[in-house]
Amino acid sequence: MERIQAAIAKAREERQSLTPAPGRAAPAPRVDPETLWAALPEFLPKPALLERNRVMAYHSSPGATAFDITRTRALRIMQEKGWRRMAVTSPTPACGKSTISVNLALSLARQKDVRAILIEADMRRPAITSLLGQRTRRSVDELLTGGADFADCAVRIGTNLALVTQNQPSHEASDILLAQKVGAVLADIEARYAPDIMIFDTPPLLINDDTLAFLAHLDCALLVAAAGRTRVNEIDRCERELSAQTHVLGVVLNKCRFASKEYGGYSGYDYYTED
Repeated sequence: MERIQAAIAKAREERQSLTPAPGRAAPAPRVDPETLWAALPEFLPKPALLERNRVMAYHSSPGATAFDITRTRALRIMQEKGWRRMAVTSPTPACGKSTISVNLALSLARQKDVRAILIEADMRRPAITSLLGQRTRRSVDELLTGGADFADCAVRIGTNLALVTQNQPSHEASDILLAQKVGAVLADIEARYAPDIMIFDTPPLLINDDTLAFLAHLDCALLVAAAGRTRVNEIDRCERELSAQTHVLGVVLNKCRFASKEYGGYSGYDYYTED
C-alpha cells in the first residue's frame, strides 16, 4: 500500500506539472485533431453480436435509454467541473462494468459534437474485445508503456469514438499502471486528439490494487454494483476508497429488472441506473 500511495502522490505531482497554469494556454496540437481522428481506421460493429452481448446503445432505442440518461448526467457534471477522465469500476467481478463502459461510450458516440475515447484498463481480464468483436491493432499495455503510439493502437467507431482494447491478459498490469510514463502518455493523447471525455474500464476495486494505482491520473469514477450480488458494505467501502483518491461520480445499479414501458423501459433488458 505504501508503494501505491507513493506512486499516486508522484502521479498527481506530474499531472499538475502537465496542467497549464490559470490564464496560460495549453500547447497547440501538432496536427489538427480532426485530421488525426479521420486517420484512425474505422470499425463497424455487427448489430447481432452487440445485441447478444447486451450492448444496446449503438443505436437509439428503448434499450439504450438508461445509458443515455447516465451519459447525459455524467457529461453534464464532468463539463461543469472541467473533468475529462472517468474510470468505470466495480467492487467485484461479474458486475457488468465492461458492458456499462461500452454502452456509455457508444451512447456518447451518438452525440456528434462530443469526442470520446474508451480505453480498456482492465488488463488482467479484458472483456471489450469479445463484447464488440474487435481486436485493436496494438494493446493498451503497449500504449501505456510508450511502446506504441495511440494512432497505432486505436480504431474508430463512427466519427467521434476511438477505442483501444487489451488483446490478451497482462500479468504486469499493476506495474504498468504505476509507471511514471502513464501520465505523460495520457496527457499526450489529450493534447493531440482533444477528446471531450476519456472512459477507462478499470479492474474491480476489491480484487487487486490496479485501479487504486491508476486513479491519480483520473478525474472521477463511476461505480457499478450488481443487484442481488453486490453487498451494501462493499459499495460503502468502495465509495470511501474512491473518494480518498478521486471524485465519485455516482453509482450504477446493474442487473436490476426494470420494465416500466410508460417511461421508456425495456422489459428484455436488465440495466437500471440510479444516482
